[in-house]
Amino acid sequence: MKRAGRTFLVGAVLLIVGFAWALTMNGLGTLEWALLLTGIALGVLAGTIQGWAVARKRRGTTGSGKMLLWVSGTIVSLIVVKVAINILIPSNLATEESGLYLSIVFAVGGLFLGRGAYSRLAPIPGERGRKRSS
Repeated sequence: MKRAGRTFLVGAVLLIVGFAWALTMNGLGTLEWALLLTGIALGVLAGTIQGWAVARKRRGTTGSGKMLLWVSGTIVSLIVVKVAINILIPSNLATEESGLYLSIVFAVGGLFLGRGAYSRLAPIPGERGRKRSS
């Protein structure tokens, strides 16, 4: 299985596990589900930006430093936005420890899903038949 397929699969498994975990929790209402879906959307957006940065690096249009800046910047931005949402919209996700972990699982699942989807949908020309090391 190729790298993009594995990344997409890990994201999908994390979201399935997250949904199963959320169904077992008590006290999740419409607001909490909306916040979890927002976390997925933010994660997919951040993963897409990361996939774009990695694709530019592989094409040779940007350097390693700029790619590292984009990848780390999107992770920091994702964390900042998620923390701001938890502070501005108080819910069970922000006040319970398991709710906070659940929110992280959804955001990271979305991140992997977005990065894998970008790599699958926007392949780099000439990379399909070429073997990569590790």
